Amino acid sequence: MKVFKFKHYTARVREYIFIFLTATIFSIIIISKSFSNENIFIVDNIKVQGPIDLNFSRDKYINEAFIKSFKTLLPRVVLSDDLNKINNTQLKKIKSLINSFKILEETYRNEEYKATFRIFYNEIKVKKLLVQKNISFSQTKKISAIFFPVLFINEEIQDFYDNFFYKNWNQSKIENELINFILPLEDLDDISKIKKMKNRIEELNVDDFVNKYNIKNYVFTLMNHQNEKLNVYVRANFNKITISKNFFYELKDINNKSKLDLILKDLKIKVTDIWKEENVINIAIPLTLRVKFQYKNLEDLYKIKKVFYKINIIDRHTLDEFNINNSFFKLYYYGNPKKLKTELMRLGYKLENYQGHWEIYIDD
Repeated sequence: MKVFKFKHYTARVREYIFIFLTATIFSIIIISKSFSNENIFIVDNIKVQGPIDLNFSRDKYINEAFIKSFKTLLPRVVLSDDLNKINNTQLKKIKSLINSFKILEETYRNEEYKATFRIFYNEIKVKKLLVQKNISFSQTKKISAIFFPVLFINEEIQDFYDNFFYKNWNQSKIENELINFILPLEDLDDISKIKKMKNRIEELNVDDFVNKYNIKNYVFTLMNHQNEKLNVYVRANFNKITISKNFFYELKDINNKSKLDLILKDLKIKVTDIWKEENVINIAIPLTLRVKFQYKNLEDLYKIKKVFYKINIIDRHTLDEFNINNSFFKLYYYGNPKKLKTELMRLGYKLENYQGHWEIYIDD
């Protein structure tokens, strides 16, 4: 009887120790999370310069850096159509969104002031401003994609090396490039297939052209110049989601380089917006999900907590219930379960739904 009581007592003590250690670990992580939150939106390498004269003011250039940094930040997180809703934000408001800034380099030479800044924005305050202005927020990461431009002029397909868009796509720059575009090599078999399918472009199997490059993401564009117009059909595949769109441009002269430059840049912005749109999340109200996580030791529990902090769409989480074998977390997140599932998968975890009961597993 005493042996039984002793074993029962030992088991209870072990459980209390486990709970104490778990609570201690969670406290440490919460402290580190609150510190890291200050560095979520960082705008780097903002340069300002101007003459050193009787009206010189260092504060003036710091304010200029704030304005430039805000205009650099916006295209990262906002769709291009929404930029005009927020571009004219006043300096006072911009300052209220900034946690801190750092002067990386500063010189006073030859009667000229030069400085390079790093600005640290407060993510929560920026998101709150977007909600107030009814602007969509896009949590977009950088990706690589094959860019496959096909250009017809008066029904004749152009070789890649005569194709303005092929030659100049990567030379034309837009703010905050989110897609690393990789240009394909010209393949006569591919060109032949495209010619045959030109009038049935929706049936074209683009995978046949891009699979050879071992890159899953692609942007296929079919451009047709005729009757002083450039019609552009875009089929993009980002993270296994395929989107098709059509764009139209007035273009009297196909050899008008300045006009082509404008079209190319606008098309690049529109393609980037397609990728942003796939990452738009509702930041007005976070959704709630209760998930079960089975673990073998404290290390597993520690790791899953760190993963939650790495996922930006998770606003916060609480430990709802736990014992020696299982834990139940309540996740408050933005977006949808599919987006959450993708983010967890990226970090080595599976999120599964069993008739309304959600569970997380280590992806072995």
